Amino acid sequence: MSTDRPGAVPASRLAGFAAIGLAELNGQAALLKRLERKYVLDPAALDGLFDVLRFSHTVLEIDGLRSHGYQSRYYDTPDLLCFRAHNQGRANRFKLRIRRYEDSGLAFCELKEKTRVAATAKSRVPLSDPSDLGDDFGGLLGRIRQIAGAAADRCFLPTLDVSYRRITLFDARDQTRVTIDTGLSFGHATEPGVHQSTGSVIVEVKSARPMSLTDRLLRDAGLRPQTQMSKYCIGLLACGLWTGASRFGANHRRLDCQPVAPAALLVAAAGVAA
Repeated sequence: MSTDRPGAVPASRLAGFAAIGLAELNGQAALLKRLERKYVLDPAALDGLFDVLRFSHTVLEIDGLRSHGYQSRYYDTPDLLCFRAHNQGRANRFKLRIRRYEDSGLAFCELKEKTRVAATAKSRVPLSDPSDLGDDFGGLLGRIRQIAGAAADRCFLPTLDVSYRRITLFDARDQTRVTIDTGLSFGHATEPGVHQSTGSVIVEVKSARPMSLTDRLLRDAGLRPQTQMSKYCIGLLACGLWTGASRFGANHRRLDCQPVAPAALLVAAAGVAA
C-alpha cells in the first residue's frame, strides 16, 4: 500500500536512503541554535539531489512515513509588529507560532529568534491543547519581553496559517540537517476564503557551520541561498495581508503563489485552530 500523501514526494524517490528515527535524530542534532540557508528549487531538481545525498544522509522515518505534514499558525499584533521587524531587517527579531505535526498530533508553542550574529535560536514548549496558548504563550512571554521590551505585552492574534509536507535528511558526520518542504500553502488565519499555494520546493540547510555538502551541490548547480525567505513574511504578501513595500517581494514573486480552493487547507489547519 502506498504511503504517499497529498503534496508529498513519492515514497519511491526516498527508497535509497537509510532511515533514522525521531528520538535518534533529536539526540544527535537538536540544532535549536543554528545557521540557516534556504534555497528555492523546481521539483524536478529533487531527484538529482537525492541521488547524491543518499550516500551520506539518513532520512527521518516515523511510522513508515518519510514525508510529514506540518501545520503552523503564526501570531502577530494587529499592526504586524513581528513582520515589520523582519521587513525592516532589525538585528534582533522574532516570530511566534504554534506548530502541529500532522502525523504524530504533537503540538508546540515556538519562539524563533534571529540574533545580531545571523544565527537562529528556537525555544519551544509542548502544548496539550493547541487552541489554548494561555496569557504567557506557553511560558515564553518572559523571553519575548527580553527581546521586544514593553511591546511584548501587546495583543498577539492569530494571523497566518501555513501548511506543507517536509522531508528531513541528516548528515551525522558534520551534524547537518536538511529539510525539504513541498506542497506549501498559505491561509489567512481568520478569513478562510484567502489561500495561496506554490509548486516550488524550499530546501533549508541547518548547521553550526556555514557550508555543507548540500550547500556545495546546490551552489554548483547555480543556486544561491535566498536571504529573505521567511514563510511567514512571504505568506502575508501572498494573502494580501501586507501590501506595502517589502524586502520579501522578490522571493514572493519567485515562488509564484496561486489561489487554491480553501477546503483542503482548512482540513489540514483544523488542528491549530484558535
